[in-house]
This record gives sequence, structure tokens and C-alpha cells, in this order.
Amino acid sequence: MNMHDFDGLAKKFKKLSDEGVNQILRNIAEAVGETLLNLIIDEVDKQDLIDTGTMWNSFTRGEDGNVWEWDVDRNSISIEVGSNLPYARHLNDGYTIHNAHFVPGYWATNGTFVYDPRAKSGFMAKPRSFIGRHYFDIAVKELEGGMNALIMKRLEKELGRMLS
Repeated sequence: MNMHDFDGLAKKFKKLSDEGVNQILRNIAEAVGETLLNLIIDEVDKQDLIDTGTMWNSFTRGEDGNVWEWDVDRNSISIEVGSNLPYARHLNDGYTIHNAHFVPGYWATNGTFVYDPRAKSGFMAKPRSFIGRHYFDIAVKELEGGMNALIMKRLEKELGRMLS
């Protein structure tokens, strides 16, 4: 675009006002959601909470157990991200086993327990409490610390893309 091409610039502004603003806001919200999921995965890895990848994958957009829900209201766009796996919440918040119960599975050669609902072997889980690791809360705090900078960076990128 040439500096004297005011008609071209006017067309780009019209396109931006017609369809571009909603798309820009959606792209920014998606970037924030993806960033939060990545921070959660990083924190899960940092705390060495899992070794199977099932929970890690549940915090990856589009994978089994992942939550990625939009809510477009008249004044806001919000996105809810997270995991639908019940034990993801238990690891974050902590939990208590109130009654002893049998957990089917087997012990692998490396010493880790492998849950297998069809196994005849396993162990008895006895009543006890586990403290929460708060990996999700830590990731949210980390995101909040840099969210304005992330939004401004994405806004600049999106506007540059729409106006170039």
C-alpha cells in the first residue's frame, strides 16, 4: 500500500470495523487460553505430578478431557480452559480417601503402579489425606502477571495483520 492510497486505507479500516474487531478479540482470547494451557502443562511438569501423559494431554486444546468453551456476550468474550479429568482437580485441590477400597492394577518393573480395571491384582487404598499441589492456581497467577503485556502484543500483531 502506497502512502497516497487513501482509498485502500479506507477499505482496510472498513473491513476492520465490519468483521475484523470480533476476529481480533477472538484471536487474542484464544492466545490467552493457549498460553494458560501451556503454563499449566509447564507447572505439572515442573512439579513432576504425572508420568503417563493423560493429564498433560487433557490440558492440550482438542485432546480428550480438554475444556475449551467460548462465551460471547454483548460486552465480553470469555474462554474457559482446563481439564475434565476428575483427578486433575484432586491433584490441584487435594483430596481425602475416606474409606479403604481396592484399586486394581499392577506394579511395573520401574516401581510405578499401573491402574488396570481388569487386573485381579492391585492394592488397598487406606483412608488418608493428600495436600493439593495448586499447579492450576500457580499457572493462573503467572498468567495474570503478564496478561496485559500478552494482550497488547497480540493486539499489535493482529492490527498489523489486518492493516498490512
